[in-house]
Amino acid sequence: MDKAVEERTRTQRHIQSIDVGFRLIRVLERASGKLPLGMIAELAEMPASKAHLYMVSFARLGLVEQDPATMRYGLGPYALQLGAAALRQLDVVQLARPVMDELQSATGLLVFLSVWGNRGPVIISKVDSTVEVLVSIRVGYVLPLYQAATGRVFLAYKSQAAVEHVLEREKPVDPVLRQRAEESLPLIRQRRLAFSDSQLNAGFASICSPIFDFASEIAATITLLGMKNEINLDPQGAAAMQTRQAAEQISRKLAHGADAA
Repeated sequence: MDKAVEERTRTQRHIQSIDVGFRLIRVLERASGKLPLGMIAELAEMPASKAHLYMVSFARLGLVEQDPATMRYGLGPYALQLGAAALRQLDVVQLARPVMDELQSATGLLVFLSVWGNRGPVIISKVDSTVEVLVSIRVGYVLPLYQAATGRVFLAYKSQAAVEHVLEREKPVDPVLRQRAEESLPLIRQRRLAFSDSQLNAGFASICSPIFDFASEIAATITLLGMKNEINLDPQGAAAMQTRQAAEQISRKLAHGADAA
């Protein structure tokens, strides 16, 4: 056999071996608890003797561990370290950018991404609208909590302790505005949507939806902004649904939800 062909064959065999072995890891990933070897092998569709050899190797690496009392297998400490390392490397701006581009293309409106900073919600990325928007929306801009749809989304999901210092900075606030904002929080949590109609900038409207991380904590928000005659503020309307779907798509990329990869 040609040496190059032989080398390619050996490499292909090695890759196939990894694919086969990780069928066992995927079984443990989906399991709600530790499983006996026979069940793991059955779910992975391989002989128990073959599965045992893989499990021994995985155990040596720390990817799986065996309970000495029950002899059942579960994911090991190194699997947790790998998961934590992957989560640390997630970049919400990078992950959100394609989704933001799609939302902007679908609506023609300005789209921006915000995270919680030490002074409140801060814009960290934006995609400009198809037409010029005569309002100051720039990266680094800090949004108010009560007047902005983005601010109210963070109010709905951040703890009181986390927002207290920002609320102090924003005083004095119109008591009527504050009351209306606080009364809207349960509905924001229910819909996962907040709306603003000329509350921050006269003639402009916005729709905001929360983005969640693997721990179901709010990681960021995505906001759609345009002239009030260009944006439909119906919670069941296309713009609202597109904004929420964009937020959900980014959340899945951040490993939010039981089915996250």
